[in-house]
Amino acid sequence: MTGKQLSEDHRAILSRLLQISKLNNHEIAWVLGVDERTVRRRRYEFAATGEIKKHKDVSKNAEKLKPDHLEKLVDWHKDHPDALLDDMQLFLRTQCGLEVSLPTISRQIRKAYGGTFLRSGRCARIRSRKQREAEGRSIALELQQQNTEDAENNSSGQAAAAAAPEMYHGHDQRQLAPIEQLLAPQHGSPPQEQGTPSQSADGQQHYQDRQQLRYELDLNSWNLRIWGVAASGFLTDSYNLFASNVILSTVSFVYFPHDRWCGLVINLFTLFGSVLGQLLFGYLADRYGRTRLYGIELVLVIVSTIGVATTSNGYGDISFLALFTWWRFVMGVGIGAEYPLSAVITSEWASTSSRTTMMSSVFLMQPVGQALAQIVGVWVLLGEDAAHGLHDKQCGLDLLHAEECKKIIDGTWRIVIGSGAVPALLAIIFRFFLYDCGLYTLEVKNKPGNAFRDTQRVYGPPPVTNGISMSSTSGAGGGGGGGGTFYEPETMPQQFSLKDLHTYFIKDKNWYYLLGTSMTWFFLDVSFYGFSLDNRGTLADLWATTRKVPINEDLWCWNSTLPGGTSLVPSWLDGVPNWQTDRTQPCNTIYQTIIEQTKQYLLTVSLASIAGSACFIIFANRIHRRRWLTTSFLVLTLLFLVTGGVYYGVAHTSGSPATVVCVAICHFMFNFGANTLTFMIPAEIFPTSYRCTCHGISAAAGKLGSIVAVVVVYGINSGYVSATRQGLIFLLFATFMALGAVFSWAYLPDVQRVVYVDSDAADGHGVKKLENMNLEELGEGYMRAGQEGQVIGLSEKWADLKGRVRRRRRSRRVEVGTVPLPGRETPAGAATATGPVEVEGNGIVIP
Repeated sequence: MTGKQLSEDHRAILSRLLQISKLNNHEIAWVLGVDERTVRRRRYEFAATGEIKKHKDVSKNAEKLKPDHLEKLVDWHKDHPDALLDDMQLFLRTQCGLEVSLPTISRQIRKAYGGTFLRSGRCARIRSRKQREAEGRSIALELQQQNTEDAENNSSGQAAAAAAPEMYHGHDQRQLAPIEQLLAPQHGSPPQEQGTPSQSADGQQHYQDRQQLRYELDLNSWNLRIWGVAASGFLTDSYNLFASNVILSTVSFVYFPHDRWCGLVINLFTLFGSVLGQLLFGYLADRYGRTRLYGIELVLVIVSTIGVATTSNGYGDISFLALFTWWRFVMGVGIGAEYPLSAVITSEWASTSSRTTMMSSVFLMQPVGQALAQIVGVWVLLGEDAAHGLHDKQCGLDLLHAEECKKIIDGTWRIVIGSGAVPALLAIIFRFFLYDCGLYTLEVKNKPGNAFRDTQRVYGPPPVTNGISMSSTSGAGGGGGGGGTFYEPETMPQQFSLKDLHTYFIKDKNWYYLLGTSMTWFFLDVSFYGFSLDNRGTLADLWATTRKVPINEDLWCWNSTLPGGTSLVPSWLDGVPNWQTDRTQPCNTIYQTIIEQTKQYLLTVSLASIAGSACFIIFANRIHRRRWLTTSFLVLTLLFLVTGGVYYGVAHTSGSPATVVCVAICHFMFNFGANTLTFMIPAEIFPTSYRCTCHGISAAAGKLGSIVAVVVVYGINSGYVSATRQGLIFLLFATFMALGAVFSWAYLPDVQRVVYVDSDAADGHGVKKLENMNLEELGEGYMRAGQEGQVIGLSEKWADLKGRVRRRRRSRRVEVGTVPLPGRETPAGAATATGPVEVEGNGIVIP
């Protein structure tokens, strides 16, 4: 007996047992003689609805596939070996008058084939892809010929047209659209039984629209146009955000050489602007549409870039720092808005198979933008040096050319920051001609005509065969439906109404998802931005192979080497200027300091980050992404601990390159795992109506983490007097990585499912493969994940983990011959089962 066939008495007993908090799922399953996974699914159902309903689409239908029906299905399948589970379901519906669920068909057909029938999610697969395609063509021809014969026998030309084969081969799947028409009886569909889901015209049409739209999206793979529009904007934002690593040294050299807090203020207001942009634009994009906002954020970036580049001292009544900080704040708003818009638009426009690679390729622009800002900065500096001889003027060390040096350096950072508007201007042209995603138009605006029109404007119309446009069949592509059964949708809730928000986030427990995405992004950014934003002094300390050099008369730059010059070094006894980040080489000019900073940043951060993102793109569809997120957090925890230990051992010695290598590995791991995944997962697991909002909230939590990181690093560097204080930062950030692992393990769902592909091995078993779930399935949230057997939530995960440990211990006791009953102690002196033992159902059989 399985849990899907629970009788009314068993359901009543289960309802009472679930109210007893002391009983766990394993004990309840033993009492009822059902599978433990069934109890776990029903527990979620009971917690959400307060009752255990009869599964009309499973329990009743499972009993209807009788031996004679199964025999007929097997005979038909032998003649059509390439048929999918959906086609089998259609055969049973039209030829036997049965509404049998896909899991039931899969279970029964595998039993009929002796357990060797391969299954891929909801779709059965036979042999290799090429063989299936060849067989599919032969089946189509066979159906066409059969239909032609029927047409001639019945003297009806309409039957032949109705059975015209429509096929497509996409994403390792095959659909035979005319099977429904070919197998349909003359009198139409069988009457619907009492208790089956409603098949109203509205419900069927809505379901078909979702299926057709998903079908048309999934016909395509990589789309260069969508990727280019999203990637160009993300590149612009990354360039402008991390350009602060380049310009802060030059800005402080010109305007506030001895005020260390100014850089902190600039970074904080930039990050605060990002938080505001992510929250505001995430909400507005869900409320009014993606493309209405897509482009406005780039306008903000362009305007603020011009504002930053033209910032001046005014006429004595305008503070440079205040004006500069204001424009960086506005720029932060535009930068923050780019995160939810680029991620969500890419995910909604991409096909299911290419969604991962497209989104990760967009995120690749973050490390590319970091590197580009450094390259442009050093390129401008080299040009100024060639034109004005910055190095020969000893800028920063000598008073002779101080004013001229400040004018030259003041122009360099303006060119660097102003260059960030160039890719934005190119991207904004294409963004104003991009249409709203079809998913948003259909699901939120409820305008299927516009959804199909805009989708076909981007991807083109679906291909045609024999002059007939191909379309999806029932169940194709999942679509969040129930395997080919049309459900009448409930009245569309009012978006952002208190009732709908309470239902989705509180009643349906989808706040688990939001907590998971927000906290993982928060903990990730604490460590990531702690090393990637304004880390000039940190990198110089890691690269240093000697101790700090004291400021005294022994320095060669203590006295000026220029005719008529005056050295500025003696004035540094009260404090080295903050643009001079390398205390082991205090005689470096501003030119040499920026060159060294660029070299250190590119080798330690940029190259490793680009390599990590590139590797993730390659392996994205080969790894279990939710588990890999947790694993990458744990790996980063270990790496930070190791890096901290290495730093304490080799800091400021000839072995300091070992620490640099460890830090580079950390940055590689950031982008190969957690940094990329925290950007992607929020754009996948939420429904279309709240996808941008939830992504914006998650990204804003990450930026709050970066604010914490900047403040913590500044506080440690300013208040903790120790030559090895960077080691404390490594160890502290390891703690945040461990917390990120906990939240990603407990609160995030799977975004992939395990399927089986064909194998030519002699044993005939399939090979496991990971397949992306589509956005419609993922958007159904926590309740669907629970029904599929996923365990989400810290307490639920912990209980499930303890249950697994107990079951493993029991299985070991079974192996050694001792089988105590679940939840009971074996009485002293009582006989125990010894020898070969088999546990079946709720009894114990001893051969």
